[in-house]
Amino acid sequence: MKNNIKILLATYNGERYIKDQILSILAQEEVELSITITDDGSVDNTEAIVQNNFPDLHVLKNTPSTGSAANNFLKMVKELDFREEFEYVAFSDQDDIWLSQKLKVATTCLELNRADLYCSNLTKWDTAKNTFSLLKKDFPQKKFDFLFEGGSAGCTYVFTKKLGIQLQQFLSHIDSTNWKGFSHDWLIYFFARSQNFKVIIDSDSHIHYRLHDANVHGHLNQISFNTIRQKTGEVLNDYYQHHVKNYIKYLDRNSEEYKIYQKFLGNYFQRNFVIWKYNTQLMRDKKKFLVFAILNLLKIR
Repeated sequence: MKNNIKILLATYNGERYIKDQILSILAQEEVELSITITDDGSVDNTEAIVQNNFPDLHVLKNTPSTGSAANNFLKMVKELDFREEFEYVAFSDQDDIWLSQKLKVATTCLELNRADLYCSNLTKWDTAKNTFSLLKKDFPQKKFDFLFEGGSAGCTYVFTKKLGIQLQQFLSHIDSTNWKGFSHDWLIYFFARSQNFKVIIDSDSHIHYRLHDANVHGHLNQISFNTIRQKTGEVLNDYYQHHVKNYIKYLDRNSEEYKIYQKFLGNYFQRNFVIWKYNTQLMRDKKKFLVFAILNLLKIR
């Protein structure tokens, strides 16, 4: 029996890519699927391209727009009708290409591992150079990694209806209005891990993650002087403190996770003490953690 999957596709000015992405979704093998497309205020031909090429698909419109892909995705989750006949939910960006076994592999991994959230490595597709390279996300999960990072890019996420129902309830309490850099992939990973759902990060890639001049975050996955400078500047300008102040609201005050956040938000010595105390448990990638730790030592305030 084929698994039935609900695809949530977020669009915004995606006329250059949307046709190819939908074709790659419709080419998925050994699964049943339905696609919900929600547009966040496009002023190009995104909607017309969908209607002309895929007359069976309907484009819903956010009025007013949610202002970001993250908020668009989560609005779609909040509006899901879980009485419909599907077993899994998958996120889709408008500009990637899915390999034909992406959803079959994801749902099989979830079933075999008795997990509720699947994510994976990605294949970076640098369209300017037409080159492909692996974007590794499958470093071993750590006890508290969800406090400081997401599982992978949201476009790799597939999750069970069970997780989706509880996520929908959780989202009714989320206010992202003043949440700078709000990330749906980090939020969902945080939710899943903090609520003891099992997460699997696949070492294989079944997606070509397109990097181009209009990416919201994709350019940050390229190694360059500007990327390093931007990421360094973010950390030194309270990037993590800002997110922690938002995430801490959704943790039990008696939990160890809450106490880690509380100390991280303390003074210079409290913050760096908790980083070094829990060092190997805070981030999956050792190199990423080392940079994080050094920058926090340099961050005097």
